[in-house]
Amino acid sequence: MILKIKSEEDKFLEEVYEKAMKELDEFFELNWKRNRPNIYLIRDRKTINTIRKEETADWNVGWIGGIDVYILDKDNYEKESCHKYSDEEYANTIKHELAHSFTKVFSGVSGKPKWLWEGLAIYLSGQLKQRKRLEKLTNFLYFYEARAVEGVYEESGFAVEFLVETHGKKKLLALLKILKEKDTNEEFAGKFKEIYGFDLTYENFRVL
Repeated sequence: MILKIKSEEDKFLEEVYEKAMKELDEFFELNWKRNRPNIYLIRDRKTINTIRKEETADWNVGWIGGIDVYILDKDNYEKESCHKYSDEEYANTIKHELAHSFTKVFSGVSGKPKWLWEGLAIYLSGQLKQRKRLEKLTNFLYFYEARAVEGVYEESGFAVEFLVETHGKKKLLALLKILKEKDTNEEFAGKFKEIYGFDLTYENFRVL
C-alpha cells in the first residue's frame, strides 16, 4: 500500500486544533507540550477503507492511530459521509478524536469500556448539544468491549455528563488511572464502585 502524504497550512484547522488541545489539557491536567498528536486529513472514503483495511460505514469519519488523529477532509465531508458539514460539527469531531488521544495517554487504555471511551469524547467535544435529550438511560452498559458499534453513541455521552457534573472530574480521572487493558466487565464494575461508592447500574444514573 502506497499513500502520498503532504503537509499543508490551514488557519481554521490550526485554530481548532490549538483550542481543543488547550481545553482538553485543562481537563486531563497533562500539560501536554511535546510529541503532540498529528492530524491526518483523509481525502475520500476509498482512502479511509484502504487505511483501515475494511469497508467503513458512511457515518465513520474519524479515528485515532496511536495518538494521531485521522479524519475525513472537510472539503469532502458531505460527499463522502452521511453527515452535514458545519464548521462547528467539524471542530467538535476533531476534538472528539483528540479526546481519545488524551484518554489513551492519560489511562494507558484504548477503547474500553466502550461506553466510557466514547462517552467521554462526546462529552468533552461538545457533541451532546447535537443530540436529543433522553428521558432515561437503558442500554449504554451493553457496550463494554471495544467494538465500533454505532449504538454506543446514543447514551454514553449522557452517562459521562452525569458522572462529571454530579460527582466531579476528579473521580472520573481516578477511575481512568486504575483501568487495565485486560480488565473484564466485572473487574471494571468493581473499580467503578471503589471510586464512586455505588453500583454500576442504570438505576444509579440519570439524564441531567
